[in-house]
Amino acid sequence: MQTTVQVGEPRDDARSVLTLDALTDPVFHLPAGVGPQGDLPLAMAAHVAAHLRFGGNPQARSGLKPVQQVLLAVLEDARVEWLAMQALPGLRAVWWPFHADAAALQGAGFEALLARLSAQLLDPAHEDPHAWVARVRRMFFEPDGRSLALKTPAQVREAASLLGNDIGQMRLPFNARTYSVHARYRDDNSHLWIPDDALPPSDVPLQADAAPPTDEASSASPQPMPTEPDAVHAEWDHRIGRYRPRWCSVYGGAPPAGPPAWAPGALASGERRLARRLAGIGGALRRSGARAVDGDELHPAALVDSALDLRSLRTPDPRIHRRSWRPMPPLAVLLLLDASASTEGSGGGEVLARIQRTAATASLALQRLGHRCGLWAFSSQGRHRIDMPCLQHWDEALPAMGRLRGAGSTRMGAALRHALHLSAQDARDHPGWRRVVVLLTDGEPHDVDVHDPAYLPADLRRAAHEAAVQGVAVRALVFGAGESSALASVLGRSSVRHGRALAEITPALARLLALPG
Repeated sequence: MQTTVQVGEPRDDARSVLTLDALTDPVFHLPAGVGPQGDLPLAMAAHVAAHLRFGGNPQARSGLKPVQQVLLAVLEDARVEWLAMQALPGLRAVWWPFHADAAALQGAGFEALLARLSAQLLDPAHEDPHAWVARVRRMFFEPDGRSLALKTPAQVREAASLLGNDIGQMRLPFNARTYSVHARYRDDNSHLWIPDDALPPSDVPLQADAAPPTDEASSASPQPMPTEPDAVHAEWDHRIGRYRPRWCSVYGGAPPAGPPAWAPGALASGERRLARRLAGIGGALRRSGARAVDGDELHPAALVDSALDLRSLRTPDPRIHRRSWRPMPPLAVLLLLDASASTEGSGGGEVLARIQRTAATASLALQRLGHRCGLWAFSSQGRHRIDMPCLQHWDEALPAMGRLRGAGSTRMGAALRHALHLSAQDARDHPGWRRVVVLLTDGEPHDVDVHDPAYLPADLRRAAHEAAVQGVAVRALVFGAGESSALASVLGRSSVRHGRALAEITPALARLLALPG
């Protein structure tokens, strides 16, 4: 194909002129002139030529989350440029001015890390101190630091998939709709992808109930979204010292579909172990007034009578003991399962599967002892979308639910407020039960639209205070190696337990439920 380059007038949106057509049509347009960073038209043309010479065939987007797609694009840009520089070493001088400011960035947000990574891969002599950037560099280059390890687009795709899971674990926010490439000469990389025929053409409006993905954990295909939320809750803003009214929209939903998450009877042994532990904890100590031959302690009145009988040369009554017990108050426990992207992780959803299994086991054990239990999962995609599907209603037998899939972020304050709302609704019909909300999570509050690290922990602290005012105890069971400092500072260290190993989970949960409200 004969490619023609047409240089036009300078444009402010120079980055946007290189789209899919730039690498498929025989003519593409470039801005004119040399800017403060360098020769932008030359850098653009050289970059397009690198893709034309060394790039692969378009790939399917399916199977890759937005974060992984962006990482694939950055790695593929670096791969084709590196191959081009082996043939024409002077190209580094053409491209580097557009990366030089990124090399000096100290930000640890995802977009800043992408800019720093691009600079690192263009010039290996530059040492970026960030551990994740260093990890990508080791994946990109052979041990000699000069030869490519990611030689093919397929290898780039595999690396992008693994690195995207790292970003999910780091809980870095990302909005694919507002993201733009840091280096101005690089294109939008739409040419890397096979067009999705399932999507409507650009002149057909999307359905009103289709929710666009907003972060790295969004599904590749939009899920139907109800037009009206189930509830809208306020949120505490510590910066202004007041609530933001009607701030967080909560949507319910059905339990996960698909094959059952566990085989029939698989929870039986765990249920029995937890029920035995829960049966041994209780409230205030109570003593029986009846006399008994054996018991937990001596009966004071029976001892006096026995002494009198001995002095009167009568055979004393052998019933000189009395029994004591700690009746466990009737509990109404709402188990709140963290179903965010980090619980899905890179281990095939192992953490989320353990959270779901633990919640189901706890529900069975509590109901066996006559307590009441309900299960809700939660995840978020900003304040406008907190999903809280009901897995088990109060007093309902545990359904054969499918396996949960982790997605989204962890807006715990909003989820806790909705849990309090659900608990209050149940309390109106079933008064007198001791109310407990237990968070089963792998980490701390986070959401894609919040960049102040103190904002969501402060809101969670406020929501926990609201729970205390309502007489609801709040506990947290942290799975795996998740952080719990924010939870411990909000709920109190005794109200937060770790369950790193399966054997730790049952006693940890039993101790949490045994704490006074």
